[in-house]
Amino acid sequence: MKKFVLIMLLISFFSFAETYTATFPISNWSQQYPEKAWGAIYVKNISTRVVEDKIVAVNVYKINDISAVPGYGPFTQVSQTFSVDFNNDGYADIISLTYDGWVVIKKNKMKETGELSFEDERYFRLLVKNGDGTMIVDDFDNDGKLDLFSFNSWQYAQYVDDVLNKNESTYKKISKDKNFVTEWTVSAMASYDYNGDGYKDIFYVDYKGRFWVWINDNSKGRERFFNKNNIIKLFRDKDLSSNGGGAVLDIGDLNNDGIIDLIAGHTDKKDIYVYFGKIVNNQLEFDVENKFVITRDGKLGEHVKVDPRYSNSKSPEDLPSFGPTIIKITDVDRDGYKDIFVGTDAWRQNKDFGGSVYLFKGFNITSDNKPEFVSLELVHGSYSWEDNPPYDFDAGTVADLDNDGVPDFVAADGNHSGNFYKIITQTQKEYETDEAGYIISDYLPNLVGILPKDLPNNFVKRIKVTIKFDLSLGDGTFEIRYVKSGIKDPQLIDPESYPLMPGASGKIVGSFTTEIEFDKPVPDPQIIIITRPAGPFSAPHITYLEYEIETQPSQVIIKGFNWIKGDK
Repeated sequence: MKKFVLIMLLISFFSFAETYTATFPISNWSQQYPEKAWGAIYVKNISTRVVEDKIVAVNVYKINDISAVPGYGPFTQVSQTFSVDFNNDGYADIISLTYDGWVVIKKNKMKETGELSFEDERYFRLLVKNGDGTMIVDDFDNDGKLDLFSFNSWQYAQYVDDVLNKNESTYKKISKDKNFVTEWTVSAMASYDYNGDGYKDIFYVDYKGRFWVWINDNSKGRERFFNKNNIIKLFRDKDLSSNGGGAVLDIGDLNNDGIIDLIAGHTDKKDIYVYFGKIVNNQLEFDVENKFVITRDGKLGEHVKVDPRYSNSKSPEDLPSFGPTIIKITDVDRDGYKDIFVGTDAWRQNKDFGGSVYLFKGFNITSDNKPEFVSLELVHGSYSWEDNPPYDFDAGTVADLDNDGVPDFVAADGNHSGNFYKIITQTQKEYETDEAGYIISDYLPNLVGILPKDLPNNFVKRIKVTIKFDLSLGDGTFEIRYVKSGIKDPQLIDPESYPLMPGASGKIVGSFTTEIEFDKPVPDPQIIIITRPAGPFSAPHITYLEYEIETQPSQVIIKGFNWIKGDK
């Protein structure tokens, strides 16, 4: 009888086997997090660029400097910006929203002219003609195309499906209460799948310092964010509350523990805080009581330093005002540590001073999982009477403006001059050869779209990886390694300590496939790809990556029996 039960259970395992596939790169990758083009949660010394009309992952160029250069004119009346390379030429373009409700797609002309300039490619107007507020752009319906969601100072929510190709918007007035609004144009939204249903939700902070998440109800189509009962309050921080202005936020994994964190500030405060994410009872929460200080009243927090080796390493403490309208997380130099851009407004904090840009440059993570930063002043700012536009910043975005594979930053003065500062990460067009490049994939069930609720029936039994290189673009070596049990802290690992996939090392070839099968299915395996340049002017260029997994229900061994562990 026992043998019969065991045989039946084994038959049941094989009968439930499923195969899933995910291919990369994706074309509308995040300019802020370019590693997402390859399904990665962590990269080091790897950049994403366009070379000969191909999206490639390649070892990073050596970086010389990060500097601020002024530009003139193209952002008049612009309140919000978002970067995307809509024509896939490698030079990031910009989706902008104006104060009077025009959506304008601005094409980056640098490939043609050799200088950074923007040209209005196309435009349309939202039905509610007010763009004063906040905006977010992402693929909210999983159709591979970018959508736009805005929430203005009149409390009107507006949604545009496929913003690059359509000009149809839907709107609805949404009010949790009279304070559910931003009283100033700020970057107060970010997107992330909060509830694990496979669709991006929207994090939002109002001017009273209350943090919310708008749940994405895909069954409602273009009205997916219009049910106010699906807007959930996460917490309030009174330190970021005011009677005017607006709070600002962004999300990202600042301490590389695999869980997203919130960073926020307020136009009326000289404070910027990080709320580390944590998983409690399978639910994402944020640590408000032990918030991490970037600045408090302009003074740098314990883990943010002034480094005398850099002439522009300064604290914002002595600035007349330091009121952020823009906070953006990225990894500027692809060194594996997250960095933070901050752009400031004027008119707030009872001062007539603004237009500062600071970079809090990540350089370490402590043994107790706290990120450390160097404070760099990229633009000092000015008073209005100095007549030195741009005077303040309304909108900003992270983007690879010059197709060198490392992120840059644009901060624009929309309601005054229309001028902007471009923060350019300057490279010397030589590959970094002192260290290898690493790509660490997301957990493979996540990559292929298996939802958390379906994971017990979809543990990974077999992994097949196909990688392609363009041999005409460069040379070098590669390795593919696998992680049987998910990495909890990518930046602390030694990637080369994990086992190789069969045959997966050596000189690059045009196309290579490898696969491995586990004795028992596992829940969270990952893949590590390592590339090394042949020299400073030749490196492997990955053009294609495919993950195929075969899944089976999870197994628990109890007294010699295999049992299916189902949902509780």
